[in-house]
Amino acid sequence: MAENIFKTAVLHHSKGNFSKAKEIYETLLKKNPNDLAVLENYGALLSQTKDFKKAEDIFKKCLEIKPEDPILLYNFGKLFHDQKIFDKAIKLYEKSFGINPKNNFSMYNIGNIYLLSGKFEKAISAFKKSIEINPENFLAHNNLALAYKNTGNFNDSLKSYKNAIAKNENYVDGHVNYSTQLLMLEKFKEGFEEYEWRKKSKSFSDYINYSKLNLKSKVWNGEALDNKKLFVIAEQGIGDLIQFTRHLYLLKKKYKVEIILYVKSKKFSHFFDKKRFKIISEGDTIPPHDYHNHLLSLLKVFLKDNNLFCKSVNFFQKNKETEEKWRSKLKKYKGPKIGINSLTSLSGKNIPMKYFMQLASNFDFNFIFLQKSINKSELKEIANRKNLIYFSDIDSSDKAFVDSIEIIKNLDLIITADTSIAHVSATLEKNTWIPLPFVSDWRWFLDEKSSRWYDNVALYRSKKINNWDIPFQTIEKDLKKFF
Repeated sequence: MAENIFKTAVLHHSKGNFSKAKEIYETLLKKNPNDLAVLENYGALLSQTKDFKKAEDIFKKCLEIKPEDPILLYNFGKLFHDQKIFDKAIKLYEKSFGINPKNNFSMYNIGNIYLLSGKFEKAISAFKKSIEINPENFLAHNNLALAYKNTGNFNDSLKSYKNAIAKNENYVDGHVNYSTQLLMLEKFKEGFEEYEWRKKSKSFSDYINYSKLNLKSKVWNGEALDNKKLFVIAEQGIGDLIQFTRHLYLLKKKYKVEIILYVKSKKFSHFFDKKRFKIISEGDTIPPHDYHNHLLSLLKVFLKDNNLFCKSVNFFQKNKETEEKWRSKLKKYKGPKIGINSLTSLSGKNIPMKYFMQLASNFDFNFIFLQKSINKSELKEIANRKNLIYFSDIDSSDKAFVDSIEIIKNLDLIITADTSIAHVSATLEKNTWIPLPFVSDWRWFLDEKSSRWYDNVALYRSKKINNWDIPFQTIEKDLKKFF
């Protein structure tokens, strides 16, 4: 009887009916508080529902009953892993692995912790052990590739991505990761083909929403567009929208075509000349059209025509009121004016503010922040420095970058992390210097000091992981020469 009740609880648990499963587990434990099978499942459920303190107590009780159980130790480690208490998680995973070396997930999870913590060599070692036990673990191959990539070992990274895809040919993230690695290495043809896999993503809202559009038109792959209508879907970050809009102007120049551009939000629509493109966003009715494609998929087509690196177009529309506001505000700051931004949308790639602070302390120039997010301690330091200028009201309207665009027009130089501000500045044809992390986004390729996308961009590359000393030392020298 009790066994059947337990099976019912496990069934509810497996279906995600946590409250019902919890109720049954607790009823069973009142009758038999030391029932190990019930305790194990109860602890796992509490962990899943983020009742971590109670789950910890249950797992401790389980280990008192059976201290050398590798599954218990693994699940206890997972509890700490989920709470980002990594040192305890690693110890428990290692202990579980020591008892049962056939459990590849202990090593796989240790690898994930080291990968997340930026300890890439240790991550590589753990993923290799996981793969030795289970060569079919395509996730371990993919994450091994990521670890190799972050150490600059791009050849082994490519091999591991290939292994991940070979183990699971429908692994979307594996294909996409492989594609950006190929693009970084300028293997454009294969890279852009692989990059098309992003459209099958079930984790990225851009592509989930794409499938919901239920478009009936053909995908444009380079057909003649005279007297046709092309529906283009903007995707990913605002930097991508700004950088690759140039290809739409190339299409307008080549064909007598009507372009309908679908942007994520109306806050970007003011960028564009409505006479050149019809701009729509989420919620708007999609007009009839002959072809459609994503903005970054156009790159695959233009590669065939040898127009991948076509000239950037300054397409931003003027806003006379905002233009005059910032011209008047910035006129009082005498001498060189340099825009700075330390923030990027890339995870873990922000530049510590201290590097910009140090740079500003070595010059009498005006350093103007082109970012809203600045913490309290940094704001205090800015307030005590006359040549650090922060406008708290920057870009506070519902129109993206409306202030940043006009501020940048009044500046002599922009020094910014790899973020959308870099693309705004470069598109406005301002001299733009971008300090890059040790492993940067694919679009900057490898080792180059200038950009093929923009004539006015200089790249300053880090030589070590999480070390910005060399790029900023070079920036300081170049800044002295620049003025």
